[in-house]
Amino acid sequence: MAFEERVAFGPRTMPNEVANPAKWLSEQLIRIATATHGQPEALRPILVPAPLASLSHANTAVACDAAIRRTSLCPQEICLEFADAAFAGGVADYVGRVSLLRRHGFRVAIDMRKSWQTPLNDSLRLLIDTIRVDARTLDANPDLLDIVEVADASGVLIVAENAHWRDGDYFASLGIHAATHPKADA
Repeated sequence: MAFEERVAFGPRTMPNEVANPAKWLSEQLIRIATATHGQPEALRPILVPAPLASLSHANTAVACDAAIRRTSLCPQEICLEFADAAFAGGVADYVGRVSLLRRHGFRVAIDMRKSWQTPLNDSLRLLIDTIRVDARTLDANPDLLDIVEVADASGVLIVAENAHWRDGDYFASLGIHAATHPKADA
């Protein structure tokens, strides 16, 4: 269950610990660390979907760092993935928050499968490790192709979803060198 999937109608319906996105995310990291204990390191970094609200919370980086220190993982084994909408605020807001996460050792990814409005300016390109895109929308949207080109030139890993094996050479020419669950040709 994602943080935003909880229903709350007023302050009395949601306990404080659930309403705090930094605490919620840090507890998720502890659960993930427990579940992945003993698994091979080749499966790392672990991509963890993070709630939009945690990027704007001032204590997220500190809470996540404290949580990871209580586990057998290190921050570099975690990649916190934020939806594109999390970066809708002013540039200084999200670049500063991502910078805090990076200072604590976490990797950061942007999920651009539904929208791709995040401007990959110079300061953000240096902080982002991965972006995830939907392969079905690449040809129809030149803005997304521009983002992919800029991200590839900056050394950001681009991961395609809903990609077909037969399109591998085409994706490689665009700078997309990874895919999740590629589809077999029928």
